[in-house]
Amino acid sequence: MASNQTFDPVQMWKSWYDLVEKTWGKSMDDFVKTSEYSAMVGEYQKWFFYSQEQYKKWMDQFLNENNMPSKEEIARVAQLVIQLEEKVEKLDERLDDEVMARLDEIKATLEKSAKSSAKKANA
Repeated sequence: MASNQTFDPVQMWKSWYDLVEKTWGKSMDDFVKTSEYSAMVGEYQKWFFYSQEQYKKWMDQFLNENNMPSKEEIARVAQLVIQLEEKVEKLDERLDDEVMARLDEIKATLEKSAKSSAKKANA
């Protein structure tokens, strides 16, 4: 009598995965809770931050030797540009206000002059 079951590679893989995950998951969980793991992570962080600091120094040196701006210099120039834009905007507003006030004065003077000329002409 032949068996109606067929080979299912996905089911086999899932069974294997579940078994391995259960075994390694418990082992890794236990390892992460140890002081050795904490010490290892601490050493890795020290190395990482030291490497990052060295990379920054080397990059700054490279940029300096090749007459290229650093990130800090670009940020400083950007801040100066922003400040300059703000000053120009304030000057523009002030100039607009002063020009409009002066135009209003000229308009009032011209109207006054036109009225007095009209009175003289009618008299």
